[in-house]
Amino acid sequence: MSEGMDFVPVGLDLADDDIHIVGPEPWWREAWYFEFFDPVARVQFHAYQGVFPNAGRGDLTLYVFVDGRPRYELMKMDYAIPNDIGQERLCFGPLKLEMMEPFARWRLRCDSPRLHFDLTFRALHRAFSWAEAKLWMEEAAEGERSRHFDQVGWYEGWMTLDGEEIPIAALGMRDRMWGWGGRALWHGYLVLWAPFSPSLVVNVAAMNFADGRRHLCGYLHREDERALLRSARLVVTWNERRWKSIEHVKAHVVDRRGRSLAFSVRPLGIIDTAHHWPHRFDHLLFSIGEYDSQGAKGYGCLTWSFVTAEERPSVIEF
Repeated sequence: MSEGMDFVPVGLDLADDDIHIVGPEPWWREAWYFEFFDPVARVQFHAYQGVFPNAGRGDLTLYVFVDGRPRYELMKMDYAIPNDIGQERLCFGPLKLEMMEPFARWRLRCDSPRLHFDLTFRALHRAFSWAEAKLWMEEAAEGERSRHFDQVGWYEGWMTLDGEEIPIAALGMRDRMWGWGGRALWHGYLVLWAPFSPSLVVNVAAMNFADGRRHLCGYLHREDERALLRSARLVVTWNERRWKSIEHVKAHVVDRRGRSLAFSVRPLGIIDTAHHWPHRFDHLLFSIGEYDSQGAKGYGCLTWSFVTAEERPSVIEF
């Protein structure tokens, strides 16, 4: 039996970690995200690769920060790709992605003048699908459907940055999406996803939609038990000197088993993708956050989106 069977999320199968049949939307999209922070090397890593086959476009965002300072920056949203692109979705520009074992192991390689690396991702937890939290667009009609899962794992390998070789060994994350559909109705969201350790992970995705719907996706993983979130309160403080940047977030979540976790997070290096994509018009920023919960430290995703400055949230409650 495939090792990956242990990591397949609810509602999906092994084939869903492979490429998917293109849907009818003009901006139908398939995308891969890989992120980690190595606390020994002080390296923050973000790799995003996506394709829009119906639009004949591919895009790549690849950033490396060291000690919070950007050392490598690539954001290119207009690679030319064929409309019938197949497995080449995983290999254009300098980045090559390879699925070694579905839902279990991936390999990432880069070949550019200033940055090259060879990294492996090994799954530690069963992937989490937004379908588990009954998010409406996971089961919407064709043309409105959008699928998503994310997963905690271990990164290992090396990178050479401006001639300096850096060994990598770090807890991190990856996520996958395909479709577009309902995501066009997004009207702001906040994602907090922190693997403090393999035995303590919190995942929060607080989403608003243009038609007034709101949805909380996420879970609390403690020891060997994972439960969906029942409630969350997120208090956002915005940076006084950087109008679109978060200063910190204080959070309290409760899962469906009644377990709770209070934690805080501040962003490290921030990537601003606002108005670079041709299909969305929000302010979308990515970061790795430094998380704290009663002295326990962790590093994980901190992502936020808003449409106008006036709509930046200060308190989010579900």
